[in-house]
Amino acid sequence: MTSSDDALRLAAHERVRTAVDSLAHLGPASEIIDRCAETAAAASDLDRVVLSRIDNGRLVVEHLHTDDRDDHTTVEQLRDSPLLLSYPLLECELLRRKQSRLVADIDQSQPARYAFLRTLQWREYIAAPIFVDATAVGFLHGDRLPARRPLAQLDADVLEHFAAGFALVFERAVLRRRLRDQRREIRRISSWAEARTGELSDGPIGLSAASAEHQDSRASAPELLTQDGLTSHLTTREIDVLHLMAAGKTNGDIGRALFVSEGTVKFHVKNILRKMQASNRADASARYLRLTLNGGTPLASPTLR
Repeated sequence: MTSSDDALRLAAHERVRTAVDSLAHLGPASEIIDRCAETAAAASDLDRVVLSRIDNGRLVVEHLHTDDRDDHTTVEQLRDSPLLLSYPLLECELLRRKQSRLVADIDQSQPARYAFLRTLQWREYIAAPIFVDATAVGFLHGDRLPARRPLAQLDADVLEHFAAGFALVFERAVLRRRLRDQRREIRRISSWAEARTGELSDGPIGLSAASAEHQDSRASAPELLTQDGLTSHLTTREIDVLHLMAAGKTNGDIGRALFVSEGTVKFHVKNILRKMQASNRADASARYLRLTLNGGTPLASPTLR
């Protein structure tokens, strides 16, 4: 390999590094997918790039990048014709070997052997599988226009390098999203658990079997759907607080009625406003009254969707 070849290879891999970095700064996984084909074309100096996903043993096209920005018909044709990953398709061999390939010896009499040949009419093309955590998730395919220089092995190496970088960026984006979802769910569960604990510990204790059974039934009151479809839970104690709040009682009045401290009442009020997405006490009270006017009785512990 000559020094000129080394320089070309270094320049190509630098383009890939820059392109992958640009994807890493996009954020959401969906945006990374949207920009993948266009970015791969720029990094690999290709005119057409297809990004496809592997779905239930088939190649399903996600995006096609070409110089013709209005080539919607071709995109729809590709999306409407998923490719079954089975013999004699060449991509099956590439998946098994976990490698990219420059396909230059296309036999036009065997269109079923080459991905998207019927639609894209490849003269020659590069196929690069995409692996996330050793699992094949998709492919990148690309070529150049006939008027430009022919494809070479360096081009296949570059697209393979880009596919590996894209896989890492995409995996990180998915994991970040999952982590955010898990944290949100943990916060929701923690808030609910704190409110439920307060409900179980703050109630008055009566020296009678009936009182004990009443407390047990309130602590385990079933959750009912509200008509407003709100998105969280109100505990039995929060319903008690909301009922008194809607009646115009102050925090001190509510605390004395429920035999809890004023600080505990403030804690419940804060949770009620957050769960009902109410701007203030009056807003929450008005919503509660609208929900209870038809039935004429306070709500049981509702599930707010």
